[in-house]
Amino acid sequence: MKVQISAVIITYNEERNIKRCLDSLLGVADEIVVVDSYSTDRTEEICRLYNTVFIKHKFTGHIEQKNWAILQASSPYILSLDADETLSKELKASVLRVKENWTHDGYYFNRLTNYCGQWIRHTSWYPSRKLRLWDSRLGSWGGFNPHDRYIMTRGATRCFLKGDLLHYSYYSVSQHLIQMNSFSSILARSYYERGRRSNLFSITFRPFWRFLKDFIFLRGFMDGYYGFVVSVNSAHEVFQKYVKLRNIYRDEKRIRRETICFFNTQSIWGGGEKWHFDMVSSMNSQHYRSIFISSPLSPLSRKLSDLNISGYEIRISNLSFLNPFKVFKLAQIFRDEKVGVLLTNLSTDMKVASIAGKVAGVPTILYRRGTAIPVRNSILNRYLFRRVLTRIMANSQETRRTILANNSALVPEQKIKVIYNGVYLPRYHRDVKPLYKAEEGVIVLGCAGRLSIEKGHLYLLEMMQHLKDHEVRYMLLIAGEGKMLHSLERKAGKLGVSKQVKFLGFVEDMPSFFRSIDIFLLPSRFEGFGYVLAEAMASWKPVVAFDIKSSAEIIEHGETGYITKPNSIDEMIIRVEELAGDKRLRENMGEKGRARVEDLFSFEKNQKEVVKWITLQSDRE
Repeated sequence: MKVQISAVIITYNEERNIKRCLDSLLGVADEIVVVDSYSTDRTEEICRLYNTVFIKHKFTGHIEQKNWAILQASSPYILSLDADETLSKELKASVLRVKENWTHDGYYFNRLTNYCGQWIRHTSWYPSRKLRLWDSRLGSWGGFNPHDRYIMTRGATRCFLKGDLLHYSYYSVSQHLIQMNSFSSILARSYYERGRRSNLFSITFRPFWRFLKDFIFLRGFMDGYYGFVVSVNSAHEVFQKYVKLRNIYRDEKRIRRETICFFNTQSIWGGGEKWHFDMVSSMNSQHYRSIFISSPLSPLSRKLSDLNISGYEIRISNLSFLNPFKVFKLAQIFRDEKVGVLLTNLSTDMKVASIAGKVAGVPTILYRRGTAIPVRNSILNRYLFRRVLTRIMANSQETRRTILANNSALVPEQKIKVIYNGVYLPRYHRDVKPLYKAEEGVIVLGCAGRLSIEKGHLYLLEMMQHLKDHEVRYMLLIAGEGKMLHSLERKAGKLGVSKQVKFLGFVEDMPSFFRSIDIFLLPSRFEGFGYVLAEAMASWKPVVAFDIKSSAEIIEHGETGYITKPNSIDEMIIRVEELAGDKRLRENMGEKGRARVEDLFSFEKNQKEVVKWITLQSDRE
């Protein structure tokens, strides 16, 4: 049987290798699908020259990425290559024969690796048989990240093909060592998630056996110096992964035994409070011992108390860190509760809580920075960031940039990790009932957030004044509470748009709010991470936001919504009118937005990253 073959490749910054790989596929593959993890080099440019199907997709793991990539191919008959692999002439001829007469379900062949310019023909690296040509309806990628393998269904037939798959692995030993460290970390985590254990036998005997097998029994010595290097490094990678696996179990045991204190005394509800609520409730359900410290009678305090999560209500001001009674009161709470991890969210909280944590001897003190405002280069901040805080979480690349904007040496960059806010997707589904039902023919615009000057609600009121006399009728729903409520209501009256604008106050059921609107708008002057943008996209809504840099990390301009010039209501009006007049465009952007949130901003991924950062694995790995 003659078949059409789709070659599938995953890439990330592969400009050095990808051309050689694509050249070898010419005349063999009927289609070349490249799934790229947002490369920053010339990978895309090179791939476009070969008329490939080039798709960008967030990398979540080798197995996950390759399984997703298969789904993008038009043919079920898949030839899977890595970017640093090519078909030898003999293997290319074998594949062409199979293409003309497909007789088995899968085909495997040897991979020959080039290491630092030398072909390694011994050790466990050769012959290393790889199943890379198969009917994708009869299997899927599995194994352990990053050492994936294709697993075919029981009863599937396989055939060996002549010719080598040429693998251009490492160009220097130092490159190998760096990759080894990374791969052993990923593999240790994969082992942990599958329930694998590590003991003294694994750490001592397994590396020794791997060297003995590769260098002596599999004749690595015949490859000379590089045969010895490969054998030693392979043994060392085994040692690394079992040491790291042991560390993961130790860290997980420690963090489940110690208390995690979430510290947030914001008196009103916002994105940071939503993050804290979701994180505390999630970790509590997973049997981590968590407590919270919040402002008396705040929405966060009430919601967490409703879940029977224990906590303390304390008022904190910007000068509380100068109050020794407050500092020592907090330190005593941390001691009594055996707090092992302290996580703060507000700048005011960070100052007093981190000092109290230092006094109490809390081993891990974290600051989650959620606002893209440059940190002042003060003596106090230099002391706190360098000497007190264990590490920092930034909710966007823009937030990370502003932390170091006034002093690039404020804190070592390795102490800062970007972890995007996550949306709990099961809450956002198509069967949600709308909070507000508009009249037929009315386009409902929505905005949600704290009613404060930096959120830019005044721009929306001015925009509604311009849209009031248009043929299309518009309604604006504003969810949120804050000190600007009355001034915004008065402004709406002066502009004559009171009937077109509804202030909903604090909205408990946000999925219902998003279900009520057609287009979501965010006119903020600055945001660490536009949580509401991700929520709107999760609700299949197109979004329009001012370009405050962090918004561009969430919105894919022209695909999931639009990014306009900062503070430009004229440009925002143009985009609103464009979306209002094209229902199909709104639906298409909504679908793409939902897919983007599933890919990049799901709460499950966010929570795993936070736990990993809290347990300090990155220091040990």
